[in-house]
Amino acid sequence: MIREDTDKPNGGGSHSSVDFPDLRSSAAHQSVILVADDEALIRNLVTLLLQQDGHLVLSAANGHEGLELSRQYPGSIELVITDARMPRMNGADLCAHLLEERPGIKVLVMSGADMGEIISRNVNLPFLPKPFDGKTLLARVRAILAAPVQAPMNVAGIVAELRLERDEIERSILKLERFDQPGTREKGAGPQSAPATKAVKRPDDRS
Repeated sequence: MIREDTDKPNGGGSHSSVDFPDLRSSAAHQSVILVADDEALIRNLVTLLLQQDGHLVLSAANGHEGLELSRQYPGSIELVITDARMPRMNGADLCAHLLEERPGIKVLVMSGADMGEIISRNVNLPFLPKPFDGKTLLARVRAILAAPVQAPMNVAGIVAELRLERDEIERSILKLERFDQPGTREKGAGPQSAPATKAVKRPDDRS
C-alpha cells in the first residue's frame, strides 16, 4: 500500500514510499498479483482470497496507486485484477500503462455494470462480473495464469484498443446511470388521461 511520509528531512517536501511484502519469501508464492479496486470491501476480500490461495498480492485503492505500486515493485507481476471504473485512473487506462511497461502481464477486469459483452470483444481484457463468489474468482485466476503467455504483440495497437474500450464502457455506464435517474425518461411518457366517454341513453330514458 502506498503511504505518504510526513517527515521532511532537510526541509524537503513529503515523498511517497511503498511497503512491500517480504521479497525473500516470494519464491514460496505461486505468483504476484496486483489488485486495484476503490471499494475497500471488495479489494480486501479479493486480496484475502488470493493470499489464501498462495499468491503474493499488491493492493491498490485506485488505478493511479496501482500504477505506482507496479513501478516501484522490483519483481515481476503476473496478473492485474482491476475494477473497470475507479477515481483518478480507471481500469482500462491502468491496463494500458501496465501493458506498455510490463509486456506479458495478464489482465482481469471486474465490474458491477452490465458491460460483459463490450469488454469481451477485446481478447486482451477478460471480464469478471460483480458480484462473484470466491470459487468463481479463484477458478478464473487459475485459468488465466495457466494460459500460455502470448507472443509479443503490437503494444501500441493494444493500448489504442483498450482506450477505445474505455470510452465505450464509460458511455455505457452513463447511459445506465441516466436511465436509472428519476425524471430522465422520455418526455410525454407519463400517464395520460383517459378519453372522455359519451353517455349512452337507454330507450326508456326520458331525460
